[in-house]
Amino acid sequence: MTLPPLFISHGAPDLLLNGSAANQALKQIGLPDLAAAVVVISAHWESETAEITASERPATIHDFRGFGPALERAVYPAAGAPELAGEIHALLQMAGIAARLNRSRGLDHGAWIPLALMRPEADIPVIQISLPRSDAAAIALGRALAPLSGRGVQLVGSGSLTHALADAFGPVETAPSAPFAAAFHDWARPLIARGDLAALSQWRDAPHAARNHPTPEHFRPLLTAIAAGQGQPGRLLHHSWSRGVLAMDVWRFGEITPGPA
Repeated sequence: MTLPPLFISHGAPDLLLNGSAANQALKQIGLPDLAAAVVVISAHWESETAEITASERPATIHDFRGFGPALERAVYPAAGAPELAGEIHALLQMAGIAARLNRSRGLDHGAWIPLALMRPEADIPVIQISLPRSDAAAIALGRALAPLSGRGVQLVGSGSLTHALADAFGPVETAPSAPFAAAFHDWARPLIARGDLAALSQWRDAPHAARNHPTPEHFRPLLTAIAAGQGQPGRLLHHSWSRGVLAMDVWRFGEITPGPA
């Protein structure tokens, strides 16, 4: 089975419980039963050297506060995949990417919250890889990971197409899109649909880029996912707005193809 990469806008941690359009969409999109593993690159774990979780049972990291006790008690008890982590480590080294295994790191909310909606059974092993600190390195990481798709591994870049966090605390969940956020989204959408990495790499010149992404870490997982898709056009699986400033897009880069019968 070939599983094309996904980019998921994970929004705020309350995505898990808020019943929003994005919450319902992720439940519907789900993960294939035959997925061998999930490998997530999340905006919430950055490092210079690529780090790969390699524990038998990665912990659920609650790297947030203020969203209520139900969310702070939630866990995602998926197994890890230490053997696959070792293979990924070798794959990255072959691509010239410095990497190391991390046997103590768990899954941050950018990884486990979308997966808890997509696969609540938590019966598919999960690995998380840290996000590089440059756009070029994020693209290189995606290209190096591309062969995993053909092995039935679901690659996920988890970030946010727009991330004006400073503007997100006033509006209600269902607020209409703010003009500055919509302008950035309208710029990005056709480029993602074409899988145009060259143009998307110039995202800092896009309309209201600095307000939508005052820091780059929520945009970079998109670059990783597109690069892992090896030039495949993007298919928009879901679009909605959270609090009027968080574009909750979900994109797939390629088509799912079954393996041998």
